[in-house]
Amino acid sequence: MTDGNSTFLTLLNSRRIVLIMSLPGNEPELASAAIDSGADVLKVHINLEHRASGLKFGTLEEERSNLEKILDLAGKSGVPVGIVPGAMSVIDAGQIQEVEAFGFDFVSAYAHHLSPAVLSGAVTSRVAKMIAADSTYSVEEIEAMARVEFDIVEASIIPPEGYGEPLSCRDLLSYQNIVGWTGKPVVVPTQRRISPEDVPALVATGIRAIMLGAVVTGCTPENIATQVAVFRRSIDELF
Repeated sequence: MTDGNSTFLTLLNSRRIVLIMSLPGNEPELASAAIDSGADVLKVHINLEHRASGLKFGTLEEERSNLEKILDLAGKSGVPVGIVPGAMSVIDAGQIQEVEAFGFDFVSAYAHHLSPAVLSGAVTSRVAKMIAADSTYSVEEIEAMARVEFDIVEASIIPPEGYGEPLSCRDLLSYQNIVGWTGKPVVVPTQRRISPEDVPALVATGIRAIMLGAVVTGCTPENIATQVAVFRRSIDELF
């Protein structure tokens, strides 16, 4: 687990619900729109195709220029940036070390995409590690996350055919269960078309962060700015 130097983890352990923007593309304009509208944290991607937006992300070298600009923009505003290093069969320790050296605050991936080396001394404890479960994970597997050396759980549990559908009370029960099972900060991504009006109910489940993505924000700077701003207001009205 991290040694406590991660700004993202510090935010998650504060009293406020954290607002994350998962960028649908590694474009500085998208990052700027999110930061200026009140996002607490940004998440970027490499080595994968983004299911919700349909966009493809290149390698670290291919995305280097834009990622450096995003990190610079975010750094000036004190906004931590995390990265999904890919969606290949297994992400090894060397790939994690590479993105850590780049300056990211946290790494994020599905458990089935991570090598066991990520849990060992092969990966430093400077950055936080967010492990995600998808809709195929069993209750037993999610419960076991409480005993694995990761810092944060991402509850990406909505099946693809449910993307973009309204949030339901059954979803809330699932998120609340994951909070109880893991005992770790839980992040809920907007696989459902979550609305600002849903924020109080989500907060009541005990989750620590809402992560906006293309299902809710779309892919343009203007739409991202609008949606981040309204979610920012909804969160601020509660705290």
